[in-house]
Amino acid sequence: MPNKDISKVYLADIRKLAFFQEQATPSYWDEHWQIDDLGNYIRKVRSDGTFIPLVKKYLPLGSTILEGGCGRGQLVHALQYQGYKAIGIDSALKTVNEVKRIAPNLDIRYGDVRSLDIESNSLNGYISVGVIEHFWEGYHGVLSEMYRTLKLGGFLFVSFPSLSPLRKLKINLHLFPFSTSALAGQKADFFYQYALDFKTVSKEISNLGFKLLEIKHSNGIKGFKDEVIFFRHYLQRVYDGKEYKQLRPWLERALRSFAYHSTLLVMKKNG
Repeated sequence: MPNKDISKVYLADIRKLAFFQEQATPSYWDEHWQIDDLGNYIRKVRSDGTFIPLVKKYLPLGSTILEGGCGRGQLVHALQYQGYKAIGIDSALKTVNEVKRIAPNLDIRYGDVRSLDIESNSLNGYISVGVIEHFWEGYHGVLSEMYRTLKLGGFLFVSFPSLSPLRKLKINLHLFPFSTSALAGQKADFFYQYALDFKTVSKEISNLGFKLLEIKHSNGIKGFKDEVIFFRHYLQRVYDGKEYKQLRPWLERALRSFAYHSTLLVMKKNG
């Protein structure tokens, strides 16, 4: 997420940190995802350091996996390259059409993650990378579709920005403005995303009929630089990979437990 023109407000009634910048509409994502040589960008992604290893850990080759909110489709390509039947769905129509034109071998579809044109109990896996936090009204509609489309015994891999100990400390010290969802709703047209309490998200997914298997926190450098202004200029260069590359792994390990930006949950549909 860009650092410019962001305001953050803690909504005490729903215990979420709201980011206001530019509304995360499909047209926003169409513009945000525009890059030169999209085809090469997609084709060169054959794995990643997070989701592919987890998919391999829990699902056999040939499994059907949906990425809800697939963006440019690079993870769909990586899943297919690794031997899975991958489907990608996104609501950014221009991006979907461009990916389909450039990579017609990928199963990329236009759709809404809150109302999927996917048969019930048909998926072995569902991947959600930074999607559920972008809905002002909440993520329950997205979770319901995850549950509906996954088979019994299917696996959910869902990541989102979360309330790290650093962010919770800032909340306790009232370093963010406080408000309520009703008052903040007056500027919902500028809402970008929430930072969520991972324990709350995990509990609500579990209540649908999932079992929690793993919790992984990540992006400690980003979480720290975004919340501690004094270090932002220096850490941005490390985060971008332009300088001090040898320092980045050490800094990430040092900052992750306290300042992680995002959390990944691995969950299994039990019934």
